[in-house]
Amino acid sequence: RMFPACRVSVTGLDPEARYLFLLDVIPVDGARYRWQGRHWEPSGKAEPRLPDRVYIHPDSPATGAHWMRQPVSFHRVKLTNSTLDPHGHLILHSMHKYQPRI
Repeated sequence: RMFPACRVSVTGLDPEARYLFLLDVIPVDGARYRWQGRHWEPSGKAEPRLPDRVYIHPDSPATGAHWMRQPVSFHRVKLTNSTLDPHGHLILHSMHKYQPRI
């Protein structure tokens, strides 16, 4: 699972309209990293980007009123570095930096 989990508070939606909430991850930069004593530092060029996978929040689709009632949590997202994963987990390269995107 992803730690810490992504949580977002949502405002400004039409309470009656239905919305999907999706999460994916994108590379922060083009570098590979390694741990050097007390911090991460670049150690070469990143591996080629993997095919994108998207996590669909299990409450989707739901009304705007539902999403605005409390923070939306993505605590069930599972990550893997296996490109052959058959379970729909988000695939990441080890030792790379990623940014979640909702």
